[in-house]
Amino acid sequence: MFVVTSNQMYQAECNAVKRGISFPQLMENAGQVCGKIIKKTFSLSKKNKKNILVICGKGKNGGDGFVIARSLWECGCNVCVMLACGEPKAADSIEMFSLVEAAGIDVVRYDNNLSVLLPLIEKSDIIVEAVFGTGFSGALDSKLSALANAVNRSKAKTISIDVPAGADCDKATVQGTAFNADITIAISAFKPIHVMKPNNKYCGKLVVADIGITTEDFQNLDSVTCFTLNAGEIGKMLPKRKPVSNKGTYGHALCVCGSMRMTGAAYLAVSGALRTGAGLVTAAFPQSAYPAIAPKLTEPLLLPLESNFEGTFTYSAMADIIEASKRASAVLIGCGMGFNKDTTTLVHSLIKEIKSPMIIDADGINALSTNIDILKEVQAPVILTPHPGEMSRLCGKSVAEIIANPIAAAYDFARKCGVTVVLKTANTVICGAGASGIYINTTGNSGLARGGSGDLLAGMTVSLLAQGMAPFDAATSAVYLHGLAADAVAAKTSMRGMLPSDVLNYLPELFSKFE
Repeated sequence: MFVVTSNQMYQAECNAVKRGISFPQLMENAGQVCGKIIKKTFSLSKKNKKNILVICGKGKNGGDGFVIARSLWECGCNVCVMLACGEPKAADSIEMFSLVEAAGIDVVRYDNNLSVLLPLIEKSDIIVEAVFGTGFSGALDSKLSALANAVNRSKAKTISIDVPAGADCDKATVQGTAFNADITIAISAFKPIHVMKPNNKYCGKLVVADIGITTEDFQNLDSVTCFTLNAGEIGKMLPKRKPVSNKGTYGHALCVCGSMRMTGAAYLAVSGALRTGAGLVTAAFPQSAYPAIAPKLTEPLLLPLESNFEGTFTYSAMADIIEASKRASAVLIGCGMGFNKDTTTLVHSLIKEIKSPMIIDADGINALSTNIDILKEVQAPVILTPHPGEMSRLCGKSVAEIIANPIAAAYDFARKCGVTVVLKTANTVICGAGASGIYINTTGNSGLARGGSGDLLAGMTVSLLAQGMAPFDAATSAVYLHGLAADAVAAKTSMRGMLPSDVLNYLPELFSKFE
């Protein structure tokens, strides 16, 4: 599903108009489709009448509301239209309002005296909010804030059209008060507010209304388009298991991970690679970590290498890792490696010398951040999997800037350095250097906010990469599945108590749903 900004949505509408659909027809389509969704959701009919209040603004979103009011009135409901911001101003909206008046539908006007309208709000079974849609930024004024609070306190089911009033469509922010919808009907496509946590909570359940804008209308927009994926789409992307095959069929992942103090990182990464289907996995780790790692990793190949007094890799491990990489389909570098002079020098050399697709995570990213220019010397595709702190060290932006606009941070760095960036936030964002869009992930929960979750994700990603998936597809699939497994574990146990190992152990059951 596309995730578009308000400007991109307008461009898509203009493209539809060029094909021959008029703006008034798009408004009529939007209102009629939304009305149909509302009627179906609440089983509305002349035998099942409800009291419905439609709150309309003076722009085009209000115009959609006027059409919805007419649609619901025609099916026999008791409908009242509230003009929340004065008389309609947009030409299309004026036309639609004239049809409301011609039908004899009740119309009330909200001035500054909310108390007069409270009985109307309180007796409503359903409230349709069509005040601003995508055209809002900033904070609601005191008049509309009072109205939003009254609606939010009411027992009525609230349906927002496109975007709840008070929410910024593009920035996915809410300053102060917003309408808290039970259902939001997204017009044609998702918008950032619909998917970006935490303020997507104001949208409630999402339903998409098809108003006649086609996939082609969303092509060739001025800026890159974001999108989400669902389980069915991910399932089609995953490598298929063949009836006649062997371990070589499913790739060989090399995981250069771990240190004496962070053996769990190696365990989770390597186990994640195995559980995600790689035919062979080699675990390369410092010799000092062998007593802790070897008993837990009985199924991968083990490659213990020389370690220093800190229990991390020394640069002397370089030759053995390069030799192992020649037999690997994909290489993971960084989980739990530690960050010091030895590991930094080693990581720099590996990035330049390895010829298999690479994932660089955790301390590998910390090492890379001391000299990102070495990305100009890579001989294979690279995936970076930073959290906001690591991203800050890579790009020089503050953590606050990155969290405020993760899409821009991932996009800018991916295009600048020619890599795939997996920026891990509440909504992980993935951008590939050559990808046609930016993926926004919608799975996962706060139970993943603990050490080890990223190591597991990195292992899952290198596994899919080793099985032949393109870097962008491997990253998006791994992130979606990682979050989906976490959601299932949280539902069975709790977000507070779940561990990365619980997510790891759920993977076989998860993959059974895709086979």
